[in-house]
Order: sequence, then structure tokens, then C-alpha cells
Amino acid sequence: MRAITVVALWLCSAALHAKTPDLAARFRDLDGCVILHDLKHNTRVLQYGEARCAQRLPPCSTFKVPLALMSFDAGVLKDASTTFKWDGKKRWLTSWNADQTAASWMKNSALWVSQILTQRLGEAALKKYLADFRYGTQDMSGGLQGAWLTIGPDDDPKLRATLRISAQEQIEFLSRMWRGQLRVAPRALELTKQITLVEKSPKGTTLHGKTGTGSVGPRHDLRLGWFVAHLANASEEYVAVVSFTERRHREPYDTYAGPEAREILKSILRELGLW
Repeated sequence: MRAITVVALWLCSAALHAKTPDLAARFRDLDGCVILHDLKHNTRVLQYGEARCAQRLPPCSTFKVPLALMSFDAGVLKDASTTFKWDGKKRWLTSWNADQTAASWMKNSALWVSQILTQRLGEAALKKYLADFRYGTQDMSGGLQGAWLTIGPDDDPKLRATLRISAQEQIEFLSRMWRGQLRVAPRALELTKQITLVEKSPKGTTLHGKTGTGSVGPRHDLRLGWFVAHLANASEEYVAVVSFTERRHREPYDTYAGPEAREILKSILRELGLW
């Protein structure tokens, strides 16, 4: 059964003054999960979809957040302007068919850059970082080219989706990251924050985050969407995750699920008075 949990902090936070969002309506056609966690008070403010929040799924492009931390820390990425030359191979997103910097890699979610970074880091270093980060299954054995992706029937048969993480674990990872508790250099953390900046709301809330899009189900025709986020204003600081899988079958990329997850979170934040 789906559940909505709103803890006592709701009553004592000045910002969270609006009505409780109708999350059941938002996720009517989706198996969804939302978590909003107050970093300053270490309190879960809002949680919906308890069983779904505990389910481990491939992180898809949200894996770029820990991958950026690893790459900056190891020196594989020097700064936000580190450049990767396009190999001339036409890929399915137009924005990928060009040279990329570390900043545009994150913004455009360019998979081929991630694959270069994982190869340069190597499996041993990846395993060590993932263990230090306590990041989901910590398992890259499915292949350095895509163990974090949803693997469909048309993908390389050698790849397996072995790296999986739950929304609960994403929150734990983000909390440690934004508190500076991960074993990476402070500069690696600051550069990762820099390239994950999304936007600033009209009310002055700064949003950092990363979307992730994939497909699940026997025929991979059910969309999977992620958005992992950090938001802060002058007095408050939160980490948040939205994750959902589709209930109805359709072409998995006719609407990108990651950006939809981001917009779901922003709509919830508006109702809470945080956006």
C-alpha cells in the first residue's frame, strides 16, 4: 500500500506552511517515491511510497553525481572546463554529438563521457569509491560501459545492470555528500557542486541535482525516472529524491522520465512554499 509520511517538523518549520501535497494524485499512473530530508535537523520531512523508496533500481544518469566526485578526486577531471573530444560517432541525442566539457557532460547527460571516465578510473578505483560512498549495491561487474544503466534487449549482451540503488540510499549518499562526509578532496566536492547546479527559484531557493531516465519491464516499455537533488535557501537546507516507474506500456523515451521527475519535485516544493 502506498503511504504518505509527514513528520512533526512540518509543524515547526516556517517555510513549510502550505497544504500537504496530494501525492497520490500526482502518482496516479506511476509507482512513485518522494523523499524530502531536512539536513539541518536530520529529519525526514516528507516521504511517500515507502516500499517503492526501498526498492533498488539502476541509478541511470544520477550515477554521474558520484562519478563526478570520483573523477575530480582522482584527477581524471581537472575542473569544469576539462574537455572531451567528440569521436564523430552520431548518437541518438543531438547534444551528445559535439565536444563536451565536464560541465556540459553533466548538463547534457552525455553517456559517452561517463564511459570514458569509468574506463580511466578503472574497476578497482570505482569499487573502492563506491564502497566508501556506501552507494547501493556497489557492483560494477556488469561492465564499465553501463553497469549503472537499465539494460534492454537491444543493448550489448555483455552488459548487466548490476549497480542498483534505492531512493533511501540515494538520500543517505546525498546527505553525506552535502555534509562533506565523503572521503574525497574538498575541491572535488566543490567542483561537483558547481557542475550540478540546476537553477534558482523565484523565492531564492538554489537547486542542485541530476535527472536519470531508463526503462524497465520484460519488454523495457515502462519508463523509469529519477531526480536526486539538494536545495537550500538562506535558512533551510534539504536533500530530496523523486523516483518513479510507469504502470502503463508505451515507448519509453517518448517523454523523458528524468525531467518529469524533476518537475514533479519542483511542483511539490511549490506547494510546500520552498519554491
